Formats: sequence, C-alpha cells, structure tokens
Amino acid sequence: METTQKPLLPPVSVLESVWERENADNLALSLDSLLDQSVLPDEIVLVKDGPLTPALDKVIDERAARHPGLFNIVALEKNGGLGNALRIGLSACKNEYVARMDSDDFSLPDRLEKQLVYLAAHPDVDILSGAVEEFDGEISNITGKRVVPLENDDIWAYCLTRSPFNHPACVYKKSAVERAGSYRGDRPRLEDHDLWMRMRRSGARAANLPDTLLYFRGGKLMHKKRHGLKNARALKDFYREMYLRGEVSYTKYLRNSFFACGLQLMPAWMHALCYKLLRSNTTPYTCKKPPRTYLPKGEYLLREEDPSLTKQRQETLLKMLSDVQDACDNAGLRLLLAGGSCLGAIRHRGFIPWDDDIDLVMPREDYDRLRRDFSALLGDRYVLCGPGTDRPSNLFLKILLPDPSAPLEPEQTSGERGVWVDIMPLDYAPANPVKRFFKGLYIDALNYLSVSCRLYRFRNPVYKAFMGDTLARRFKYRLRMLLGFLMSVKPYEYWFRRFDRAEQGEISAYLTTGSGIRHYLGELRPFDAFLPPHEAEFEGKRCFVPNKAHEYLKQQYGSDYLTPPPESGRLKHHFLKPEYGNNCK
Repeated sequence: METTQKPLLPPVSVLESVWERENADNLALSLDSLLDQSVLPDEIVLVKDGPLTPALDKVIDERAARHPGLFNIVALEKNGGLGNALRIGLSACKNEYVARMDSDDFSLPDRLEKQLVYLAAHPDVDILSGAVEEFDGEISNITGKRVVPLENDDIWAYCLTRSPFNHPACVYKKSAVERAGSYRGDRPRLEDHDLWMRMRRSGARAANLPDTLLYFRGGKLMHKKRHGLKNARALKDFYREMYLRGEVSYTKYLRNSFFACGLQLMPAWMHALCYKLLRSNTTPYTCKKPPRTYLPKGEYLLREEDPSLTKQRQETLLKMLSDVQDACDNAGLRLLLAGGSCLGAIRHRGFIPWDDDIDLVMPREDYDRLRRDFSALLGDRYVLCGPGTDRPSNLFLKILLPDPSAPLEPEQTSGERGVWVDIMPLDYAPANPVKRFFKGLYIDALNYLSVSCRLYRFRNPVYKAFMGDTLARRFKYRLRMLLGFLMSVKPYEYWFRRFDRAEQGEISAYLTTGSGIRHYLGELRPFDAFLPPHEAEFEGKRCFVPNKAHEYLKQQYGSDYLTPPPESGRLKHHFLKPEYGNNCK
C-alpha cells in the first residue's frame, strides 16, 4: 500500500493578543481553529494585553490544560495597545517562523500547512500571507473577500497605497521583523502597515498565496473601530512620512490622504458600504510597470557630519587658512575672520567645536587684487570660484580644494565637490541713510534674483526634493524657479557680475557686505569697527579679526555671544547622504 509523507516543515510559533473587551466565544473559536490545524504549531504565544475577564481567562486556561507545553502565556500588567503587545509577544517567540492570528478570527484547517510548505520551498521569502474572507456574526455569513498582490514587486508597490498583506493571516520570519524594528506602540490602527513599510525599506522579500487562509470577523464593530477623526489624522501622518521619505510623489500623497482620510470620516454605515465595494474586486493587484522611485524630502536627504569627520574638515580648513593668510601677508593684503570664524577666535581661540567652515572678509581693493593675482599667489594648490573667475557660480569668492569624495550641501552641484574657504568683500555703504536703505533693498533683491537664476540654470533634482517637505518651502522653490526663468534672459554669470559691481560704493564712514548672512543692512558697521584689523589667535596661529571685534559680535549674535548655545540652538551644516549627493548635476 502506497503512502504519502508530508515534507519536513519548519516549526512555527503563533502570535496572538487578547484584551478584556474581546468576546470569550470569539476567542474560543480562534484558539480552536489553531488546535485543529493539519500541521500543529510548535507553540502558541498568547499575550494578555492587561487584565482579562474571568470568562476569557477560563477559555485560555481550559485549552492550556488540554495541551500542556503548547501555550506560552505573556501577561501584561496593563493594556498598552496591539502594537506594544505584539512587540513583546514577538520577542517571546522561540521559533524563526511566526504566524499571526487575531483573537476573533478563524483559521482554515490547512492554513499553516499551506504556508509552511510554501516557505520551506522558498527560504528567501520573509513574509507570506494570503486571501481572507470576511464574515459578520456567523462564519457562514460571508460578506466579502480581501485579495492581496501575489508577487514581491507587486506587493511592495501596493504597499505605498494600502496594506499588501492580511495581517492575521501572515507568517513571517522573526529576524526580518526585528531587523525592520518590530512593531511600534505609537501607530494605533496602523501597526501592521507601518511594519510592512519598514520591512519594505529593509529589503525584505514578500509573497502571498491566492488561497483563502482565514475567515476575518467584520461587521458593525469593525467598521466602528476603523473610522473617526483620530484614525484619519494617523493615516495622513503615515502617508506624509512616505512622501517625505521620497517613496511616493506629492500627487500620490494627496490622493492617498484624500481617499483614506475621507473613508475614515464617513459615518459607519457608509464606511461599511465602501468596504463592501472594495472587497467586490477579487482580482489580485499587479503593477503595470515598476514603481517609480522618488527622492526623499527635506531632512530625509541629509545627514549630520560625524564629529571625527568634522575634525578632519577643520584640519584641512586650518591648513587652507594658513596658506591663504601667508599669501595675503606676502602680498600686503588684509584678511579678516568674520561671522562664526571670528566668534570662534574670540570665544574658543579657534574653531567653534561643531563648526566646519571658515568665513573671511577683505576690503574691496584687497579683494579685487586677490582675484586678479590669485594664480600667482595660490593657483598651484587651489581653485578660485566666484564672479570674474573661470568658475563664476557664486556671489563672492570661494577658494576651493577639490575633493571628489567631499559631501555636498543640497544647493550645490557635483562640480563643486571639495572644501571651501569663503571670502566676502567689505564695501563702502552710502553715508546718506535714505540712499543706504534703498541700496540695501536693491542689493538684497539682486542677490535673491541672481541666485534664483543660478538655481534655475542648474535645476538640481536633489535641491527640489530638499525644498519639497512643506507647502511653504515648495512655494519658495517654485518662486525661485519662476524668477530664475524670467532672469535667464541673461546668463547667471552676468547677474553675479552685476551684483558684484552693485555692491561697490564711494568712500564713506560705513562698511558692509551684501553677501553676508544678515544681508546688506544687517552687516552694516562703522568703518572703524572693521579696520584697521586686530590681531587674534586661531588654533594657535596668528590671524586678524575686526578692529572692534566684541562690538561686531554683539551686534551679530547678541549680548550673550560668549556663552555657547545649547545643543538645540547650534547652527550646523547638514550634508547630503552620499547616495543622494551622487544625483546632483
């Protein structure tokens, strides 16, 4: 007589959570469906999410007594929500494969066998679920069916809109879930979809079976729990995170939010009707083309430089400063530390510990001489960028030490990789306050328009993404592009040269720099605040700072400039992560 032997299947733990508001009969039905499986689980981890009713405890105790050693009961002192319970329960599971189950659903007798046979044949798959049929009241009262995509690419494309798995019908690898960060306790009603997105980001492999594996309890209570303003806000924030991470376009973010939030804000009866219509489609989703990739938005593009790398950058900048200072001394050119570099010299006798650049200013006549004689002074070691040079892509002079591996800031291009020293001109400002005011407005407007023209000329997808995280920043970016388009009747080099000429003025008692962080009028100081320069120490080297450095710094940074700010108030440069910096033009 011929017999068939089942293949050797991996052991599996079942993870289930129950709380006090569950119906005891529903829990009994759920547990009995697991105990009647054609392939029994190796253990059932049952998390009591807070104290239960006597009826629920009785159901659990009876089945644990009938199956000694099968149940692993994890009792929590208080209810912390499904995400918290599943995270704790998962850590208690002893097997690599973990099957999910809800305390009011019913698993078909061959559910675990089908899933384990598939997983044994496909060891690269990290998560597997299948179709579920919804019922109301009695299992025989089937009200709908939820099918899910079958293939890995389709699953993760679908994940950008809706959950691509039926959570209570899942079997997954414990290690894959923990690698993605496990369940979170701060995503109520989104515990599963949030986890799937993080598994998607971690590179998990996924599949789904076309078979119905489980009967899912629907009905009025389910629809009541799944709609409301709180759920709508949670969904909006969830989809917004996808957009900011660059996983969906802005249009898809709006579409997701509109439909998902609209569904949550409907009355329960309308919510149920929409679900019935959604469940009427039993054709598994397939994406017609590979999902489009988007750049992350805002802070997701950036990384804060490691302190050790900041220190290396400071050492390079110090060597550059020493070379530039020596060249200027030999040529009789006056060079002054300004901005944060001046503050560092006075407060720290060197770099501000978290700073990674050097800001310098020069009187206009010395500034023009440096530009004219740069090749003879420093051209063998460095490259000069700025108006009137071979690399005119800046409003003021920058001395560059090229480095193809250097990080980029969002608005930079790949042709600007390296370490920079900024040098801005000190120009005379009109003595007449009215003329000074209107010239300040003109210089600031020309500054904005010139930079807009350059940003339009080098339409950088990374900068666009960086400016895309809020409505206000998107508006600013589009305004820049519009103005850049209008200004591009002339090349950006023309506007930079025009800005450079417009900054200059007739001799007066005031000096300023239109390229400074506080703009033309904010950088305005009496002549003797800057000149003659005052000698100071910077990292053990002799440098120069403005003549009245303390008055300059007080006006620049406030009266408490000698007190280092708290961590949250420190101005730091943030660079693009390497994988996104390579996308810069």
